[in-house]
Amino acid sequence: MRKILLLLMLVASQSSWVHAQNGHVQIPINRQGIHDNIDKEQAAASKFDGKADDFVKVSEDQTINLQVTNAIMKDVDNMQMDIERDSALDHRLKVKYLTGLYSVLKDYNQKRARGIIEPEEAPAMITAYRDMMRADIKGKSIAPYIKNLSFGGSERIIEIFHDNQGYKDARGEVFSKYAFNNLETVMPKLQGYLDFPGTDSIIAAVARKYPNQVLTYATSYTPMANVIKRNQDPVVQLIVRIGQSPQSTKILPFIDQLMDGSISVEKLEKIVDNDYQYYKQMVKSMVALQKMKAEGRNPFGMKAMMENMQAKSLLYIREVNDLHEDPANVRFRIVKDFTPEELYYLIINGQEELYTSSYTNHNNAGLYDQMMARMKPPRGDSLLMMVNFDRFKKFIAMAAGFNTLDNFLKSMAPENSNYLMQKYVQNLEKTEDLEDAVDVANSFGSIRDEKLLNFLRAEVKKNLAYVKKHNDRRGTVIYQLLTSLFETESAKGENDSSKASDIAAELSLPPINYVGFNTLQNDSGRVYQQVFFYGDKDGQESYASFMTNFPSSEWRAVKNKYWVTITSLKGKPTTIYANLPIDEPGDKEAIQRLSEYLDENDIHPTVFIHRGHSYHINTTLDNLQSSAKIVVLGSCGGYHNLATVLEKSPEAHIISSKQVGTRFVNEPIIHSLEDVVRAGKNVDWVVMWAQLAKKFAPDARNRELFSDYVPPHKNLGAIFIKAYRQIMKDEKK
Repeated sequence: MRKILLLLMLVASQSSWVHAQNGHVQIPINRQGIHDNIDKEQAAASKFDGKADDFVKVSEDQTINLQVTNAIMKDVDNMQMDIERDSALDHRLKVKYLTGLYSVLKDYNQKRARGIIEPEEAPAMITAYRDMMRADIKGKSIAPYIKNLSFGGSERIIEIFHDNQGYKDARGEVFSKYAFNNLETVMPKLQGYLDFPGTDSIIAAVARKYPNQVLTYATSYTPMANVIKRNQDPVVQLIVRIGQSPQSTKILPFIDQLMDGSISVEKLEKIVDNDYQYYKQMVKSMVALQKMKAEGRNPFGMKAMMENMQAKSLLYIREVNDLHEDPANVRFRIVKDFTPEELYYLIINGQEELYTSSYTNHNNAGLYDQMMARMKPPRGDSLLMMVNFDRFKKFIAMAAGFNTLDNFLKSMAPENSNYLMQKYVQNLEKTEDLEDAVDVANSFGSIRDEKLLNFLRAEVKKNLAYVKKHNDRRGTVIYQLLTSLFETESAKGENDSSKASDIAAELSLPPINYVGFNTLQNDSGRVYQQVFFYGDKDGQESYASFMTNFPSSEWRAVKNKYWVTITSLKGKPTTIYANLPIDEPGDKEAIQRLSEYLDENDIHPTVFIHRGHSYHINTTLDNLQSSAKIVVLGSCGGYHNLATVLEKSPEAHIISSKQVGTRFVNEPIIHSLEDVVRAGKNVDWVVMWAQLAKKFAPDARNRELFSDYVPPHKNLGAIFIKAYRQIMKDEKK
């Protein structure tokens, strides 16, 4: 400790001495301002920890702190003096190098503040600048001196030497640092580096992660296409070959099978025009890709295959959904030849649009029912082995949500079902996002088998003990949250309000069972809402039905070219903006015009309502504001949508559905919400849901549809995301 203190004193005394040297050098007044700016950036670096002490603290390691302090204080001071004392430099060059030094420090401070550079990189940046400056003075290339810098550390420095002979090579080297860390977004930026030696390697790297992007450029009429076509990498050459086919986008997902020779472009060209044969081949290939992944290999076409398969699956799902009023033999005719594996993939790809009655129904004709019936024998473990356990956690979560998990688990030996559920709650900390953890949270709220619930609680606790033992902070947060959520949700003898209050208290969250009316009002006491409609047939019918809920005695509706403004005439001031369901793509323009109007007039709705299919949800979410306190999705309650809502609107209470929303349920919910808001009351979800349940009780069909809607206080996935983010935010502070 004494040694460290002595070193600190030495650095401080050296720095003071160097600053004092300014008095021994006559600095012209027309350069003094640059020196002052450098001094300000040095001071800003030292004040980052709140102390103006000429000491730059960037970590708990004092050796690193001393190195950074020495670079920013002593080395920078020395460079200032070297530049001023160098009689070979005229005024213009001294201004250039001093201004460059200032730019390096400013860039470092700004990036450190935004967390986009490692603060320990300061010594390397200062050293690189000094070496580049010396090379530039001697007329030599600056390129050799950026190799040890990160992209963030080097991008600004090279611009100082834009007239250096090595600038072009240096710029290419810096771009390469960026490219390999940003493969998903680099292709459009590559246009300015087509003659750079590293371009071929960058394209080859993109081809292995995002082959569809390389295909897009390979089939374009741009200089980039020629660069791709001359690339000798085998994966790139295969993409070029695929691009020669008129069915290239449908064939690309099979790139792994094309690479290993198990299928040919010619054979695929004969298959892709037949919807069922194409889907059948995708299932077969997806199983093979999952096997590759399980063996530790990295399939190139996985992402494209999943996207194509989901698009094709949803076409089948929508047809089955649309025929919900028809007899089972008509409704499910389109899947009559599907194998159990093919039905399995339909189910997991249709999560956000699958009707309950399309999944399972009283005729045992649903997709799940047929999947189980077509297995000989009907064993769930055998099915999962056939698909190499592809997204089995998603399937388990769906089975829990649709109340078939018990049936599925009982189709296999008890030891296998236990093993499966153990795997279901394991390794949640190893995923890139929270999707699997959120699925586990959501499924817990759907499971009614007390024995299975107890088993899951015990497994979650085992995993909590494991991650704690291995000092895995992310895992500890995930499993601790699940433990708290499960224990509180399962509390005996408590009503929904008590449970919700307990969960909020346990997880240190604001109330989850109600939204205070005062939080919905703007400064003038008005509640603003925005409703999104789309221009397809369903959207236009929904809009027409929606407008019947606002009688002229209680509301005033004023319509313009793009939207309608609905204002309350009774009760608390309420204004609803709803875009018109203009034929596509006019609906998107109407939404954009309305959003622009709201922005221009500083109007920030607190209630947002999505009225449309899941394929429209991204447009709604793009226009969501941070002011949202209530978000009614009506459909599309999947993880990514919940996460997006809460990323934009952390305080939002979310109503979602396990299936496609229907106006027969949406409108009673919205009508109840409007009544509460106009009455100036808190929106109590427990009370509202109890009242709605009574309303739907006499109608068997709508009662079933309503049961698929999840109110905010029961939305365990959304609650989990909120709590996780709050904990991580607090820890970061």
